[in-house]
Amino acid sequence: MRPSTTASANGADQRTTLLSQMIADQLLDVDTRGMAYLRAGTRDGERLVVLYGADGMPLVMVPDVETAVEIAEFIAVH
Repeated sequence: MRPSTTASANGADQRTTLLSQMIADQLLDVDTRGMAYLRAGTRDGERLVVLYGADGMPLVMVPDVETAVEIAEFIAVH
């Protein structure tokens, strides 16, 4: 038998799932302070990750998710 997860963990998972399924227009209706999303793409045959603000404006293009997350965390703090 698997241990049950806490209600707060379930709530966080549901929020993550809902946010990951939102489109850019829906994000405009959310309180956008500190909100961003990532999207993978290619440029000149190179795989890149783009960090977008909730308004859909591209903020930075980087080679990997880890770098994009570090930049997002830096922006959120400053």
